[in-house]
Amino acid sequence: MNSDTKLQTLFQVLRWCGAIMIVSAAGTFLVQSWEETGDVPRYLALLGTTALLPAVAYLCGVRFKEGRSARAMVLAFLGILPIHAGVLGGFVLSQFGNVGASIGPVAQWVAPSPAAAVLLVAGAGAVLAPLCWAAFRVLARPHAGWLAGASMSAHALLLVPSRTALAATMTIIPILAMTAWCAARVRPNTREEKLAVSSLLAPALIIAARQVLFYDVSLAFWAAILGASAAGLFVLGAKTGDATLERFALVPTLLSAGALMGDLTAHLRIPFPVDALSYGWLAGAALLMMAWQSKRSKRYFVLSTLAVNAVVPTVVLMIDASALAALQLIAVGLAFASFGFIATRRPALYAGIGFAGVGFLAEVAYAIETFEPSGWLALAVFGIALIALTAWLERRARAVRLASPSAKVSQQSPAALP
Repeated sequence: MNSDTKLQTLFQVLRWCGAIMIVSAAGTFLVQSWEETGDVPRYLALLGTTALLPAVAYLCGVRFKEGRSARAMVLAFLGILPIHAGVLGGFVLSQFGNVGASIGPVAQWVAPSPAAAVLLVAGAGAVLAPLCWAAFRVLARPHAGWLAGASMSAHALLLVPSRTALAATMTIIPILAMTAWCAARVRPNTREEKLAVSSLLAPALIIAARQVLFYDVSLAFWAAILGASAAGLFVLGAKTGDATLERFALVPTLLSAGALMGDLTAHLRIPFPVDALSYGWLAGAALLMMAWQSKRSKRYFVLSTLAVNAVVPTVVLMIDASALAALQLIAVGLAFASFGFIATRRPALYAGIGFAGVGFLAEVAYAIETFEPSGWLALAVFGIALIALTAWLERRARAVRLASPSAKVSQQSPAALP
């Protein structure tokens, strides 16, 4: 690395250090402990300091002809916007909502009156909205209008004067949806465009952190957030053509299904075998829906569905005897084995044989020990259904062969009439 490259790297590090310091200084307003000054003067100090950032960015870009420092200042401004929305949300909550007694003074911002809360929001919006638009003009000029509108709408959701888990869920999900939509529309290529789009997620992070730290959350809350994240990743990956991003939606999908089943189990007291198997079915339904909507990742999501619904009954059988889990393991094992045989994939073939064999032995053992229809009768009915399914598949395959052009060509033409 030559001296010029080292110098440019140093300048970049210094710029980012300065931006982090600016955002951190503004972040102290969210957990302030200043008691000698009123809440309104404190916020006005934050607003005035924030307004200096675009002015300094203009000076760096126009006077010093240094666009990278100007962009770093603009990104720091976008990082401060969620802090403003969080403080203004505290003012609105103090006059139009119910302030929980468990909330510490570091997180409370109290407006003198309802009119003062409205004026603070209106005044801050009048100052910050045009600056927000100007910031996106610097980072992503062709899409500044869309990004600024989405950003202001997302930050406005921080003003909702309710701190219930349902309200938090209903505000985070639209933010995630707007971010995914903007990312699919903008298709960011440069680092500045990617950071500009990523800044739209900041209000959702503030709402989630606020809810976790100071208010009540539930597993249903996390299930909704993770489910929305999975949908956003899948749609964004499909729109941008990024298969890795599309397939990464598998992780939040599995976590969302687990959180939802955990919440249902806590309320309905579902037995463990049914709870675990239901988790596999729920996650599998979501993954199969993704497979139906995706062309490049169809096989990935189908195999993931089979894998989840093979691992889950295996774990269930290791903990407790369950006829349903054994039958499911047989079915999934046969599916794996069939795929491995047709596609010449030995790992899938051997894994399928293993799963089906374990499920069969577990089902037979259960039927011997317990005289219940869920044991011996289910095994017999499953065998009958398997034979019938095979006959139907053979019929479909024969019909497809006869309908194919190659089959028609290979047939002998009828003899000519005399």
